[in-house]
Amino acid sequence: MSDPDLAGVVDRTLTPNDLDAYLRLRETTFGYPGRTDEVVAAFTARLPRTTGAFVAGELASAVTHHDYRIFVAGSTVAAGGFGAISTAPEHRRSGHVARLMRAALAAGRDAGHGWNLLYPFDATFYARYGWASVPTGVLLELTPEGLPAGRPHRLRRVDGPASVRLAVPHARAAATRTFADTRTLGPWDAWEGLDGAPGDQLLRYASDDAFVALRLRYVDGEPRMEVIDLGWADAAGRDAVWGTLAAFRGHVARVRVHVPWDDPVALDRVRGHAVTGHAGLMARVADVALALATLRAVADDDTPLDLPPLHLRVVDPYAAWNDGVWRLEPGPTGTAVTPSQATPDATLDVRGLALLVSGAGAPLDARRAGWADGCGRALATVAALSGGRRPYRSLVDAF
Repeated sequence: MSDPDLAGVVDRTLTPNDLDAYLRLRETTFGYPGRTDEVVAAFTARLPRTTGAFVAGELASAVTHHDYRIFVAGSTVAAGGFGAISTAPEHRRSGHVARLMRAALAAGRDAGHGWNLLYPFDATFYARYGWASVPTGVLLELTPEGLPAGRPHRLRRVDGPASVRLAVPHARAAATRTFADTRTLGPWDAWEGLDGAPGDQLLRYASDDAFVALRLRYVDGEPRMEVIDLGWADAAGRDAVWGTLAAFRGHVARVRVHVPWDDPVALDRVRGHAVTGHAGLMARVADVALALATLRAVADDDTPLDLPPLHLRVVDPYAAWNDGVWRLEPGPTGTAVTPSQATPDATLDVRGLALLVSGAGAPLDARRAGWADGCGRALATVAALSGGRRPYRSLVDAF
């Protein structure tokens, strides 16, 4: 029997004939001004990756889906991302976004996406559909004197294409972080933003294990530094980055920098220096088998761990293909994941699963949220699959 609420509703990929309707929808929901050539070109490029819900022929809602490759627990994996999610006010609370996202998740599974990422307009909205907020970074604005002294002179200024000069240190740094972008696949080239334009005053510094890109500019007559991107693979690289930035003491009055959430600088300076309002990140296990298969039983230095097999019950009413019991057999090269009818050792809501295997939270955190139950050893085994990596995604890679 057909759903009477969906009578006259058609979900389909947008075409060039839908461009005007798509722009009208975006103007209504996001308030984008004008239709410059640049805006029209950008939205035209999104059409093949955007699914819309049409009610009686009118575009009511739309979801744009992206393909990425990201690092998760030290391995590179295929992932999807949702963006530009919008619904016209007169069509809200009709279930269109929920339906479009579920269909896009299913299509992502077919494309090999174990994970899905998004930047929410309202985290509570997406949480009800299985996305979990994960900490990535803290945006700070402070004086250069508030930065660690570090070890200056170790990084050297580099010129030329960012994709060439920064690729090696970025890859090494990104491999130590979960959800960091590989910058090899996406709807746009993240490296372009690090190339700069004539007169942009964009400077890049790098070594084999660390890099930083920054812009110098005057704001209200005051010299300021905006750190666009940074990364390091080890303690020496971290010292080198902070040392490079600290070398600008006396040259700039203020520094704006996005710091990994677990770095001592963020922890020490968040009070009084954190800038609110920048987008947070949410992550979802789009497919249990795909997401967990690449996770290895290794420590942060790739030393093999002896992790026992377990049966895990995943609760995911929104994506029914994940909901059920799974047998996990962790190994040094990956985890065998198979459906099972056995009694589970532990239970995880799909949001709790994302927290544990991404390194964003511990089993106790998931328990306190009501997202975990059962054997503590089994939950600790799941958490160990994070490989000691924690989330960080640069603002350069925001979509």
